[in-house]
Amino acid sequence: MLITVKILQAQGKECSIEVTATDSISSVKELIARELDVPVDQQRLVFRGKTLADGQSLGDYNIGPGTKLHLVVKRSQDEKSGNFQKIPPQTTALWDQLKPVLSKHFKTEDVDKVIHHFQKEFESSISNLSLDDLERIAIYNLERRQQDSDSASSSS
Repeated sequence: MLITVKILQAQGKECSIEVTATDSISSVKELIARELDVPVDQQRLVFRGKTLADGQSLGDYNIGPGTKLHLVVKRSQDEKSGNFQKIPPQTTALWDQLKPVLSKHFKTEDVDKVIHHFQKEFESSISNLSLDDLERIAIYNLERRQQDSDSASSSS
């Protein structure tokens, strides 16, 4: 059977591999390593929000033909040790930006309660999104940020 593996961090990068339901997750990772040049020890396969265990088979997770698995690439040892360029935070947290706005509409003692409630609702909404949904949102925001940056530089 043919399944698709999509790398979440690489925009649109995916491959299709031929497997059987009895193939182990570790053997699938080896196929992925050959196809996508991602070392096995840096791979984490996700299906329906669950990380797939190396000792299990595709059949154990009811993975059939046409299924899409998501590949999360773990950071290499160089990245873990800090031997890479760090990206500085772009903005302050949304929650900090909300306080002055909410202070205009709520009593001071209620602002933290409202923010806490909003955080819980936000986390609940995000947890219901699929990995594909989150990827689309991230790509959209990155493209919008690039467009804003291009507009600002062309108007100066």
